[in-house]
Amino acid sequence: MTMTTLRAEAALDDDAAAAMVAAYREAAVALLGRLKAAHCSTAGMQRLTVTSPGAWLDPRDPACDRLWREVFGGFQPASVEVRAGEAPTIGLAVTLATASPPASEAAPVWHGLTPAEIDAAYSARAAVPEHLEIFERWRDAGQRVLASRDVQRELAYGEAPLQRFDFFPAPRPNAPLLVFLHGGYWQAMDKAEHAQLIEGHLDAGWAVALLNYRLCPEATIADQVDDVHLALRHLWHRAERYGFDRSRIQVCGHSAGGHLGACLASTDWPAMDPAMPGDPIHSALLVSGLYELEPMRHMSFGPLLGLPDAETARTLSPLHATPNPGLRLHLAVGERESEEFHWQSRGLAERWGDALDGIVVSSVPGTHHFSVMETLANGELLAASRALMATEPATPTDATD
Repeated sequence: MTMTTLRAEAALDDDAAAAMVAAYREAAVALLGRLKAAHCSTAGMQRLTVTSPGAWLDPRDPACDRLWREVFGGFQPASVEVRAGEAPTIGLAVTLATASPPASEAAPVWHGLTPAEIDAAYSARAAVPEHLEIFERWRDAGQRVLASRDVQRELAYGEAPLQRFDFFPAPRPNAPLLVFLHGGYWQAMDKAEHAQLIEGHLDAGWAVALLNYRLCPEATIADQVDDVHLALRHLWHRAERYGFDRSRIQVCGHSAGGHLGACLASTDWPAMDPAMPGDPIHSALLVSGLYELEPMRHMSFGPLLGLPDAETARTLSPLHATPNPGLRLHLAVGERESEEFHWQSRGLAERWGDALDGIVVSSVPGTHHFSVMETLANGELLAASRALMATEPATPTDATD
């Protein structure tokens, strides 16, 4: 094993906090390019040195951490050093451990695919080279929506800093509620950069809760399932306070959020909370979700997720769970996504089909893993969501706070 040091920097236009954070992202994007050019894996990052005027910029700050995850996912260097520099730049230097290639080719471990082929099949970012530009556009658009709409920011459903949600109240009481779970392969992204995706629901008079949850590797997927359980219980018990109809709660999740949404839709709620019914979720729109986690164990970031063995992966896979009775379910995938992503939705529909009537599986024309979500604002996914809610529950849930 050898050690390699790669560097990148970005110029500062001024010393304002926002300018420094923007330059940090620019330097991180450049550093990722250096890693790719050198054929170095982000999993090998050992040490990161960040240089800024006056050592002001700390990558452990939440704003910087969010942008680092946007670029590198959950891969974090083992140690971080912050240094003061004289030049008006943000500099990054990362030391990596470079392992020798394996002596023999790996054997297939899932659907006839080797770990490297699984990485390729499930790497949504690699399949969309412009993903960082998309994330930046989403972040800017989300901030505009948060600034222009009636919203209650950073409400707590738990004690951890990321156990928070943004709530958009409906203009009239007893409206349906959309509970939105963002993606990011359980390691990245934030509720704030998805606010623009729910404007169609706001215009239709829905209430919306955008959830955050703790991220890997500091948390595990099991922790995240606990988070969304806690969030839904919080919302369900406070329906009158927030002004929505608790019998019309719809969960919408993208990618890793699709997985967490499916976990919510297959929870034994009365066993967890005797005050709750067995079917607190009216419907679910799950997009590009991951419902069988076994292939994730074999990916390059598998060790970050808290999936040490096949048994744990199976336990956390909704594909092997039982859906709540009466759930209305639509599973959507971008037409241009890999066959494995399409298989995930087909597989869940096949497993849950005996318990649920009328599961819809759709391929959204012309879209990839990220552009498919943009149809939630005004397009195929918005229409699918509203169609699900138009179907009334067979037995409405009557409960009081």
